[in-house]
Amino acid sequence: MRIIMLSKISILLTNHQLTLKDISQNQHLAEQDLKKELNENPDNWSSSVLSALSSSLNMRPGDLLELLDPVYSLKINDHHQMIQGIYIEDPEVYEQIRFVVESEHLEGWQPDEEDILRLLDEAINPSPKFQTEISRIWGEKDE
Repeated sequence: MRIIMLSKISILLTNHQLTLKDISQNQHLAEQDLKKELNENPDNWSSSVLSALSSSLNMRPGDLLELLDPVYSLKINDHHQMIQGIYIEDPEVYEQIRFVVESEHLEGWQPDEEDILRLLDEAINPSPKFQTEISRIWGEKDE
């Protein structure tokens, strides 16, 4: 996650032909302090660092934060039987996947389209290894 964040910042700075040294000089911040904070999660940046970076990029602080760390949204459409934009044809399978997604989402999971496709594939074509493990957990005998 940190590497992705630093990559996004590097791209922004490159596109605006800026360096951390430029920002530190123009905004009267120590370059080392700027580097140190940019290695942190943007939620932990001081207001002076956020302000320095956003003003140097001609952006509002909130827009910069949104660009660096977009807000996650779980999209479930019961009417069209879609989760994260993935259509699930079978109503029973849709309900099962929806239950798993909502339960795990409450625990902090943020599934994307690929995750939903994996769940759908596993629901339609369950792997024997996975089925054996479930049977073992529930104490069921192979028939």
